[in-house]
Amino acid sequence: MSADRVLVTHAGSLPRPDDVAETVWARIDGKEIDEPAFKSRLDSAVREIVGRQRDQGVDVVSDGELSKPGFSTYVSERFSGFDGRSEFQADDVAPFPNLAMRLFATDAMAHIVFSNCVGPVELKDKDAIHEDIARLKNALGDAPPESAFMGSISPGQIAFNYPNQHYDSHESYLEALADALSYEYNAIVDAGLNLQIDSPDLAMAAHSRSVGSSITDWKTHLPLAIEAINKALNGIPKEKVRLHVCWGNYAGPHHCDVPFSNIVSEVLKANVGTIYPEGGNPRHEHEWRVFEEVELPEDKKVIYGVIDTKTNYVEHPQVVADRLLRVGKLVGGERLMAGTDCGFDTFIRFSQVDPDVAWLKLRALSDGAEIATKELF
Repeated sequence: MSADRVLVTHAGSLPRPDDVAETVWARIDGKEIDEPAFKSRLDSAVREIVGRQRDQGVDVVSDGELSKPGFSTYVSERFSGFDGRSEFQADDVAPFPNLAMRLFATDAMAHIVFSNCVGPVELKDKDAIHEDIARLKNALGDAPPESAFMGSISPGQIAFNYPNQHYDSHESYLEALADALSYEYNAIVDAGLNLQIDSPDLAMAAHSRSVGSSITDWKTHLPLAIEAINKALNGIPKEKVRLHVCWGNYAGPHHCDVPFSNIVSEVLKANVGTIYPEGGNPRHEHEWRVFEEVELPEDKKVIYGVIDTKTNYVEHPQVVADRLLRVGKLVGGERLMAGTDCGFDTFIRFSQVDPDVAWLKLRALSDGAEIATKELF
């Protein structure tokens, strides 16, 4: 955060260059790839994408999640215990089969592989996270590591996407996931970077699920998922951690989404310094009002999503500023950062937003933050 302006960030994933996307898809398809050449290309691609973020006025940048097939699906590459394939269901899309086909009968969806937990979950590739960290820090150049963040999945989101077929209870599954993820969390923070925990399950579990999931009641899952996050974060300074919550980055009706007001009290129990909800889309734009009713704890700050990542409309900077001002006047400008609702490429090529339009939206975000700064400070 800044004492004199609204800083700009985003939710992590950015459009992959075509050659990077094709290589990751080839790996998913079981094809042989030239790993040294791919890692070299990732090095240059991350440098390029960090530079492009800065060109658009982004203050706290990421690596775009370029090395990952998806914000959550990377776990099957780095952790043992997962196999097979599971199916995803969303209550808001189910009544509309034509829409479901348009959204999910795609090449991108064919490469989004959620599997099942069939054995003990353990970290099997310790090097991958360190390679990501080194690549991002190299791309930062002389900029300090705290000017960047790296995303990591939450225990609850893994349980949400990867049904438990091994552990004797949902609680024990979450506990094992927390233990497995703690290494990644600590590695990111120890490197000086900010850690973003991505946990859409905190909201999504109320209206969607993976078939066979051990989440039988989202109201029961919610506190357990927060408890698992806190377990994985044990010993990590909360000011280095931001918790992203969203209702799913797919272009469905979202009329079944649970209100933010129904989950905010549990979200605030997470041992993080910053909460990061979405508020830039037509279903949740009004939920800035939650901060009228709920007092933000003194040790918490807010990254507020003010850019919709499911439409190609480019928000006017004044619209962005107005969204920021509503929250900033309630929590204080020095406790506010501008963000996007979600990532622009949460899974490779799954986004509804054209890659070139995504960069226009980031520019609108920074322009809007500049307008809001003049009033808040």
